Amino acid sequence: YKVPKILRLLLLFSFLSTPSHSYSATKYQDYKDIKFNVYRNNSLIGYHKINFYFERNIIKTDIEIKFEVKFLGFLVYDYFHKNNETWENNSLINLLSRTDKNGDNLNCNLKKEGSQFALDGSLNKDILDFSPLPTSYWNIEIIKHSNTKVLNTQDCSFIDFKIEFLGEKVIYDNLPTNHYKLTGKEITGEFIDIDIWYDKSKEWVKMIFIKEDSTIEYILDKYDNKN
Repeated sequence: YKVPKILRLLLLFSFLSTPSHSYSATKYQDYKDIKFNVYRNNSLIGYHKINFYFERNIIKTDIEIKFEVKFLGFLVYDYFHKNNETWENNSLINLLSRTDKNGDNLNCNLKKEGSQFALDGSLNKDILDFSPLPTSYWNIEIIKHSNTKVLNTQDCSFIDFKIEFLGEKVIYDNLPTNHYKLTGKEITGEFIDIDIWYDKSKEWVKMIFIKEDSTIEYILDKYDNKN
């Protein structure tokens, strides 16, 4: 059976006039701003917030983290991290971060230059032929493989994460999630032990990690009944 010429033209016109939507662009538009209240051993010490800005297949994020740990009314630990990221088609193409880690100033900058990615940070300067995944955690791609090499956004060093899926879990009383365990070691030798949860929309919704024998817990602001 031979398709009539007029029908072939109509089918072609229909195909060309149908708008295309990439997976990344659609996924990006689904992201909502995030604000975690952060607790150390059940005491509120600060926040971690992420704001998203969208433009076609581009996403920009403003990330800010602030912790203050006090003992007997005195400030004993102060942490501030500011990070601006630009992603295109699910690839990180620009990153500018600065961190004040209790008086120790760190930075990490990444910029796409042609087909390569230039790193300039406190503990690493390099030219990469791939776009790395950063330790900003909002992008669920970080847990897609059992082993992942991840860029530390504090200083531009790399962390080799081992990732385990621990199963489905309902948190905040009624939110179904997927639970993962991330373990690794920083370039400084510090061991990393993270539990992280993503909801069924692939959004980051909870985290717990161990830091110097303290339990640090991230709770989404809208679900926080401690504060």
